[in-house]
Amino acid sequence: MTEDEFLAKWRKDVPVYEAWGQHVVERVQAALVPMIAPVAADVFLRIPPKPRTKGEVSFLEKAFYRKAYVDPYVDVTDKVGVRFVVLVASQIQIVEKALLSIADWHHSKDKDFEAEQAENPLQFTYAAVHYVVSPKSAIRVGDHLVPAGAPCEIQIKTILQHAYSEITHDTIYKPRVNAAPDLHRAAAKSMALIEATNDYFEQVLGKVSEIISGDRTVTDALAEVYRSAIGNEPSPSKAEGLLLDAYKDDVPPNPMSTIKEMLEQHLYIAQRIRERSTTMLLFRQPSILVAYWLALNKPVAAKARWPLPQEALRPVFTDVGRSFDA
Repeated sequence: MTEDEFLAKWRKDVPVYEAWGQHVVERVQAALVPMIAPVAADVFLRIPPKPRTKGEVSFLEKAFYRKAYVDPYVDVTDKVGVRFVVLVASQIQIVEKALLSIADWHHSKDKDFEAEQAENPLQFTYAAVHYVVSPKSAIRVGDHLVPAGAPCEIQIKTILQHAYSEITHDTIYKPRVNAAPDLHRAAAKSMALIEATNDYFEQVLGKVSEIISGDRTVTDALAEVYRSAIGNEPSPSKAEGLLLDAYKDDVPPNPMSTIKEMLEQHLYIAQRIRERSTTMLLFRQPSILVAYWLALNKPVAAKARWPLPQEALRPVFTDVGRSFDA
């Protein structure tokens, strides 16, 4: 195959690989959602993942001049690539678990920074997890048929690792640069600093998780009640934390059983929340159930401690038949 023939085939296939890359993004994010709830995927992933197809010059160079491939068009596996960027190294494993849960793909692990660190504990080099995935059978994605075996390279890295790779990519491995030991020394020090910084970040996150673990426990319990009574999936946001923190001293004893009892005695409350939740994020917060209980039983406290604009609470009082302006 000549270079012109190679490029003609690639130009024809680019839309297929763009569709395949976007499909990979959507599938991994969907698998990730239940693993990180109540945190949203667009918060957990620090850079929005977008598929990037290989540029023509880069593809030609790799296929014809870097390595003697048996079939370069088939053997080059990074025709399309996706990066999933997280905050700290421990979160890489969560994305990896989501990726491996997709049963209709083949998964090939091409780089494992933890294994490399275990093998060379005194060496500090680029660290990330790389996979190549491909569909086990042909799949239809929009208007495109993605053939079985079509590769997509996936990189899972922290935001600090991503910064390092952006600085060194296509630079540190050039022949003239490769011969500069002082530059390699600086790069190794940078990676060592990244690892140390990651360790400190992990400690901070651990302390934060420890502090807010009580709130998360309450949110998880309220979310179960919400799903059962409202019939919809809650969408906890920052408002959830604000409400729980504001009402922590007013939450009833045995809150889950008390709120369940409220919903059983006042069936209309679930219906009102269900209706309002379609257009208002506030009514998709699990802790809105606490606000309803307080509006019924402690209206003064409900208003006094409300952490959001006061008018946002008015519908809750209206729903339970309380005068908001009294």
